[in-house]
Amino acid sequence: YFGKEFDDRYEDACRAAEMGGIKNFRKTSAKDLWKKMLKVLFETSHPWNTFKDPCNMRYTNQHQGVVHSSNLCTEITLHTKASTYDKGEKLETGETAVCNLGSINLTNHLREHVDSNGNPLIGLDWTKLSETTMTAVRMLDNVIDLNFYPTKEAENSNLRHRPVGLGMMGLHDVLHKLNVVIDSKEGVEFSDKLFENYSKNAILASSTLAAERGAYNSYSGSLWDHDVFPIDSYNSLMEYRGKPGAEESLREWEDVRANVKKYGMRNSNVMAIAPTATIGYINGVEQSIEPNFSTLFVYENKSGNFYIINEHFVNDMKTIVLWNKDTADL
Repeated sequence: YFGKEFDDRYEDACRAAEMGGIKNFRKTSAKDLWKKMLKVLFETSHPWNTFKDPCNMRYTNQHQGVVHSSNLCTEITLHTKASTYDKGEKLETGETAVCNLGSINLTNHLREHVDSNGNPLIGLDWTKLSETTMTAVRMLDNVIDLNFYPTKEAENSNLRHRPVGLGMMGLHDVLHKLNVVIDSKEGVEFSDKLFENYSKNAILASSTLAAERGAYNSYSGSLWDHDVFPIDSYNSLMEYRGKPGAEESLREWEDVRANVKKYGMRNSNVMAIAPTATIGYINGVEQSIEPNFSTLFVYENKSGNFYIINEHFVNDMKTIVLWNKDTADL
């Protein structure tokens, strides 16, 4: 259960406990519980916390099963189903969630131009970003058919629902280049425009593939099939929480919805906030949508140590002749 149905059943159980109908229970402070979770997270880096209600309320394929967990980095939440057996013989192959991830390097989509006065300007090449998004979704869909699957359950899930997760990296680097503070009003407005554009093109790319290759097997009955897009499920979640929702600002959404209604979707899931922790640093950009959290530090993994420098900060310091060993040592 999740959402309102879970709330009702939980409250029923609480009342039953208070009246003596449930013997094995105890009360604890929500604040104490949260502190305990944070303590364990700080000491072991686990568990990663995610929340069942939004995961299920916004899950595009909720007609196929309940989301019980996520992958380690929580960028995807998909349902799983156990295989069924009778006396050791498999009766039905279950589903182990599989999602192929890829990320767009935003810094490769900056372009330089000049204004009417001849002053150099830099901005995001929206046309190039749209083209890259369309290509990336096609490539991720190809991986589903070309992939090696270690179990039948993984193969069954991936071929039936065909989820992919296209993410981005280097958001803060782009904002540095644009000289925009990440948590300023201008930064929020830029991110809003960026991710609405990314969402529109990723969904359109999958629907275009559906016209070419056919919709995924379990499309019928999905949120896509009922014209419920991510922004719609977000607004439903906000309504459940008693908070204001969001609105579409791009005129092209009507065309995208019409395309999905006509052809369906090739992939049950299209987008993900991919972590890009290591590949971001290998590419010389900040990971995912994260802000720079330090100017100079060492990033360690199995391949060794990476010395990570915020080059934008360093360049600005050099411009005002303040970059030196003493500054670096700070």
